[in-house]
Amino acid sequence: MSTITKNNVFTYQDLMCLPEGNYEIINGERVDMGPTEFRHGEFELIFANLLKTRLTNQGYVSVGEIGIVISKSPFRLRAADVVYVARETSPEKPEGILEFAPDLVIEILSKSDTAPEMNKKVKDYLSIGVKRIIIVDPYTEMITTYPHDSKDAKYCGFDDEFELFNGVNITLRDIL
Repeated sequence: MSTITKNNVFTYQDLMCLPEGNYEIINGERVDMGPTEFRHGEFELIFANLLKTRLTNQGYVSVGEIGIVISKSPFRLRAADVVYVARETSPEKPEGILEFAPDLVIEILSKSDTAPEMNKKVKDYLSIGVKRIIIVDPYTEMITTYPHDSKDAKYCGFDDEFELFNGVNITLRDIL
């Protein structure tokens, strides 16, 4: 049974009975997210396949607005496009919403995403210890990487080689 209040404020205790849908929870409030475009899904597939083939048997990959708990109080739940969890982080394949930091989060920007909103999302991921965050902007063809151990973001274009994760370097244009 849900403990959602009449004001539709979600708490961590609601985690196991959250309603279906495409949303995040920010400080207890549901923030709906619209459907993505075809190209967005194509990028998710590309990155999932790269991680699966290049890091074979080293971890687990999932796509499709994977829930990640940022904080229990106030309750913050983010939804990531692509996540990678190394076996060192989780020896068993994760199930359900993640209550620990994945090793890699990849976000594919949609037309409706704003820089302030994405910055807040990156800050949330870094706050829980995500080792690497990659933001892919299909509209400007730019990639931004945020390693957890550095305050400096790195920028490159689709024609530039960059580190996907754990020594796996790619040039996105070669794959598209």
